[in-house]
Amino acid sequence: MTETADTAAPAPARPYLVPGSTAYLDAGFLADRAAIHDLVAAYSLFFDSGDFDGLGDLFTGDATFTFTPRPEGFPPSVTTRGQIVSAMAALYRHNAETRGAHQRHLTTNTVIIRLDATTAEARSLLSVSFAFDDGRYELGRSGSYVDLLEKDGERWRIAHRTLWLRELPRIPAAVAPGDER
Repeated sequence: MTETADTAAPAPARPYLVPGSTAYLDAGFLADRAAIHDLVAAYSLFFDSGDFDGLGDLFTGDATFTFTPRPEGFPPSVTTRGQIVSAMAALYRHNAETRGAHQRHLTTNTVIIRLDATTAEARSLLSVSFAFDDGRYELGRSGSYVDLLEKDGERWRIAHRTLWLRELPRIPAAVAPGDER
């Protein structure tokens, strides 16, 4: 069965945010947004530097990482922090050993489309390039992340990440503040 954007994972309860709206811009909301942006960026930095302890700390213990479609030689979905770290470390070693290259993830255009006190949903675009020991660079792939996040105390973590490697998932229509039905 092919997974669609509508069935990727359960969505948080808050309505989709209107891009550019200032309706929710209180200090707590802004702090959460900044922390989520840091979390999304940290994934790329930890993976690309080979810091898999740091990478694992970004995920909840029962997190899931899903690939649509799955890369060759990789499972379609990996569940639990430990299995995610193991799979990402294997991918890192594979690229370094077989390609002689190190990945450089460029995660951009991160938009937080849902946010409440303990859950959030963010979307980002991804480009992966390979840095070779001889100085060459090569574009590897592009895609889009859909992240469902959970807040535990003062810390946001990735609870479910889907990497879309072909089509971009549909973004649901935004709901204006006060029109949350």
